[in-house]
Amino acid sequence: METNDFNKVFDSIRKLLVPYGKKMDVRTDKPGNYQLYIITDWELAGRKFTECYFCGASIKQTMVSFYFFPFYTHPDKFTTPEPIAKNLKGKTCFNFKKLDDRQEKAISQLLKDGYDFYKKQFKLK
Repeated sequence: METNDFNKVFDSIRKLLVPYGKKMDVRTDKPGNYQLYIITDWELAGRKFTECYFCGASIKQTMVSFYFFPFYTHPDKFTTPEPIAKNLKGKTCFNFKKLDDRQEKAISQLLKDGYDFYKKQFKLK
């Protein structure tokens, strides 16, 4: 499904995120904005935290952004899938004006890999 309608792009990404919402804290679920957090004690660079942002998607003025925080917390554990490599802007943000099936599959695999890693890292159930 290739589309350049931002609402459809967002809805496609959100559909990939929703199953993980059953395992995490859905912090934001509004039209055009969906954010997931893991509630657990953890440490990064000597600082202690009580929660961890995992991923999210939001509609911006000129694109849809998909955020994948494991790229930031553990950059050596993940590689950017080829179908979405050109969409990576910064450390954790992928920007999309359109989305095709290969990109959807890449996002889906990234989410699975990230969740599986965090599940072990944070000893989630």
